[in-house]
Amino acid sequence: MKKGIWADRAFNGLIWAAAGALAIYLLAVLLTLTFHIRPESWTKVLMRERVLFSLNLSLLCATVASLLGLLFAIPAAYLLARRQFPGKDLLDTLLDIPTVLSPVALGTALLLFFGSGPGRVFEEHGIRFTFVVSGIILAQFSVVVGLAVRSLKAVFESLSPRYETVALFLGCNKWSTFFKVILPMTRNGIITSFILVWARAIGEFGCTITLAGAVPGKTETIPAAIYLGLAEVDIQETLIYVLLLVLVAVVVLLSIRYLTRKRRVGAL
Repeated sequence: MKKGIWADRAFNGLIWAAAGALAIYLLAVLLTLTFHIRPESWTKVLMRERVLFSLNLSLLCATVASLLGLLFAIPAAYLLARRQFPGKDLLDTLLDIPTVLSPVALGTALLLFFGSGPGRVFEEHGIRFTFVVSGIILAQFSVVVGLAVRSLKAVFESLSPRYETVALFLGCNKWSTFFKVILPMTRNGIITSFILVWARAIGEFGCTITLAGAVPGKTETIPAAIYLGLAEVDIQETLIYVLLLVLVAVVVLLSIRYLTRKRRVGAL
């Protein structure tokens, strides 16, 4: 009996110690960042139009790229979760490539694609992706879409196929079953996936800077601004950019999690 009690205490102590150590480590990193910023630097940096531009551009591009990622990932993930077909493993592997591939390598591939060969057809019709804002969105989309597919596939696999069978038996077609049964029942999982994808998109750097560059006032997102600040040895500006990115991410993620929890409670 006593051995069981001590084993339970040891287990509880282990999980609390691991979580506490990780929290302390991350908090120490963030506090160190904050303490190195001089108070007068806040007013000096935040008054710059360049900072507001980078912040707005980051929020806009991350949101658009994440929504586009879900738009393509939802049907693709549903297909992989519910259907068996020849070449399924190959398709599943192909959709995983953006997740495991280095962002810089992915950006290089995109740059070559749109700079030569079939990709030039887009530019010939006035659709540009190199060193423009649309390139930021495309780069972020390319990075996060695989992550969206993977997370949403798990969401759809967790939903019992019986609900679809019953809906079809009651006279619903596949369209109405998907939009009136499946999507509402997986809403929380989809929102969680969006949170994950958005957080990844707003911090994306390697693929974005390779395809769209880091032109101040044009394609300078917050991660790109951090890179340029380090290159210019402007440490105070760089630290504020980093902290600003952290604060924006924390506020948005907490807000979405609060809304998700509120909807879940309201549904009970």
